[in-house]
Order: sequence, then structure tokens, then C-alpha cells
Amino acid sequence: MPEKRIKDRVTKRLSVRFGTSELNNNGITSNLSPTGIFIRTNSGLAPGTPVNVELTLPDNRILNMKGTVMWTKRVHPKLAEFSRNGMGIMLKDKPEEYSKFVLELLK
Repeated sequence: MPEKRIKDRVTKRLSVRFGTSELNNNGITSNLSPTGIFIRTNSGLAPGTPVNVELTLPDNRILNMKGTVMWTKRVHPKLAEFSRNGMGIMLKDKPEEYSKFVLELLK
């Protein structure tokens, strides 16, 4: 099956808070791209769910973004050593700072 992703991505671990209205869930980014992020979390939301994301950059700046859950992955606990629970988010509303940050990492 061909890869659907058309943008590059970079592995980066950053702290994230997210939720549908309140930012009441926590996670860690696994990778970032100009158009989305993968969040490692045990609190994955259903595909199609609108989500608010608060991303903390390495210099402690906080970026607030909005997106949609595209897919969620739940791994059996016995397989946790090999794969992680999480969800892919397509970002729809993100600050210019996010795009600059990701593009700098991709260089």
C-alpha cells in the first residue's frame, strides 16, 4: 500500500496537552511534520474528533493549535515494548511559529 503522507516528518519528543474542549489529557510527541503530529498517549480520541493541542517547545514557549484526529492506535500491553499507543493529528489551525520550528528541524 503506498504511503499517504506527502510531507516529511522528524522525530521529536515534546510535551503535549490536548482535549476536545479542556486540555485534560497529556502525551508526548513522537514525530512532527509541517501538517501534523503523532502524539504518544494512552488517552487517544476517536478518528474525526476535533482536538485542541498545547505543545511545549524546548525553550518552554507554548503553542496552541487545533486539528482533527486522523487515526488512533491502541497496542496490546504485551506489545508495548515494540509499539506505542497514540494518535495522528492533522493540524488545521497552527501558528507560524510551529511551521518555522518544524522546517528548521527538517533542515
